[in-house]
Amino acid sequence: MVTITRIKKDPEVRRTELIDAAFALFCSVGYEKTMIIDIVKKIGVAKGTFYYYFPTKEAMLESICNRWATEMATSFKLESRHFTALGKLQSFIVQLFLPSPLDVLFDRLWAEEQFDLLYKTWQHQLETVFNPLLADMIQQGNQEGTMHVVYQEETIAFFWSTLNCLWEASYLREPSTVFINKVKVAESVLERILGIEKEALELSLTQL
Repeated sequence: MVTITRIKKDPEVRRTELIDAAFALFCSVGYEKTMIIDIVKKIGVAKGTFYYYFPTKEAMLESICNRWATEMATSFKLESRHFTALGKLQSFIVQLFLPSPLDVLFDRLWAEEQFDLLYKTWQHQLETVFNPLLADMIQQGNQEGTMHVVYQEETIAFFWSTLNCLWEASYLREPSTVFINKVKVAESVLERILGIEKEALELSLTQL
């Protein structure tokens, strides 16, 4: 009689394996075409294992994006801990426009016209991961006298609206001259809403 011994892995290790498998499939096959059975087959586990960690495929997508956002935020906080508020803000915006592993995934979702899902997933990262960073920058800027923000939540909302205009220009592959002009407008808008001295904010951004 042959006894089959199942290898038990640390829950976090197994969860990471599922996330890595789903991420690879979402990027190569597409979010719509990837089934949960495809994800579990890729790492050789039962379908029930997926549901032990994630209630839905959408929850998996959320976890993929959250992992990236959390890693970026952690790295940013460490690297910028001695920066001024203005320096942090500029560095933060530039990092958001650097190439990342999520670019292929977001391009897939965009091509599949999963706009609501893309917006919902990204919005959750803003609220839970990035907004606290912005709040700290604004508080520091107010203390340093380089920013003058009274309505913090409302200002942060307008901050993201401004960056969304740049992301949209990038994803729509608008001409580089148009993108550059929009960056200049964004600098002026951000200076205005954050109470930053005119022409003090310089963003060296490239299209994604």
